[in-house]
Amino acid sequence: MQVLSAEELMKWFQGFENRYPVTDHARADEDGLFYAHPEARCIGVEYPGKLEQFPFFAHYVSTIGYEDQHFDGALLWFHEWGIWSGFDEGIGYRIVENLNAGAGQPKSFEVAAGHRFRADELSEAIGMLMQPMIFAWESFYLPFWSYGGGSEFFLHISHHSVVHIVTRTKEFHDRVFQQLQERNLNPKAATEARRDRFCHPSRAKS
Repeated sequence: MQVLSAEELMKWFQGFENRYPVTDHARADEDGLFYAHPEARCIGVEYPGKLEQFPFFAHYVSTIGYEDQHFDGALLWFHEWGIWSGFDEGIGYRIVENLNAGAGQPKSFEVAAGHRFRADELSEAIGMLMQPMIFAWESFYLPFWSYGGGSEFFLHISHHSVVHIVTRTKEFHDRVFQQLQERNLNPKAATEARRDRFCHPSRAKS
């Protein structure tokens, strides 16, 4: 795992984006991640009702549409925090700081917004992804895969106990929507505000 400051995170995104066409991969701006592909769509999935279901849920949504063995790394970006009680959120800050220290990078939560995971760190990526789910930090999760180019989706973790699965193409959207229904996870089309936030086909022309 590599721990990144906000400045290092944006620098990484700039280098990443310069290597690929605008519509092929997730892009980043000050508001977070988005797709510029004209078919980009957004699915909302509420958290499971039972705490013991969380590890399965985090694993499932973080790899949806893919197989574990094809995981090639991921980026997790803590985007907004400090919404709830400082003491309660502080518990989460300390957990993340200890995970950072365990990786030999003892950076504080406030200055380490980004976390990059290697291809052999899927378990670590899922464990870190559970932290913003539990502590209600607005966050983005962008996985990478060993085939097919860039990821066909990214996740937005909302402080309203909802995960948004943002898909790049209609084909992938329809396929994972059906998978979510088959798992009784009750997927829903995201609100217009969320679609406007995560799907920017006009950016493909810029």
